[in-house]
Amino acid sequence: MKINLERIDSGYGMLAKAGSHQVYLDNSEEFGGKDIGFRPMQLMLISLAGCSAIDIIYILEKGRYTIRNYSSEVRAARREEMPKIFEKIELIITVDTDASDEVLARALQLTKTKYCSAFAVLEASAAVNLSVVRG
Repeated sequence: MKINLERIDSGYGMLAKAGSHQVYLDNSEEFGGKDIGFRPMQLMLISLAGCSAIDIIYILEKGRYTIRNYSSEVRAARREEMPKIFEKIELIITVDTDASDEVLARALQLTKTKYCSAFAVLEASAAVNLSVVRG
């Protein structure tokens, strides 16, 4: 895996590239940025949401369940002292599927304990809670 990061302005604006994909990073205006992109810590939470989504959708599709809709929300609290790492993270998944509650619970368990690398990395320093809501 290779990522390239390039400063794109005289402030904190950065462009990260991986193959043909790119994402902008920046700081908030409050801290000298221009607010043109994600903060690095936001990207960590996006990684958690995306990694778990890919796992859960894969598990459900492999079981031949229908997924009519899937979304998630991540809420996080960071400690006050530096480095301001996450203390608590909550990932709330909303899924409309014909899979049973037991199948959904098993998919969440597998993403937490076996498949989602982002979950494993974040769980090493923060309490991470995953929950599912039928939507």
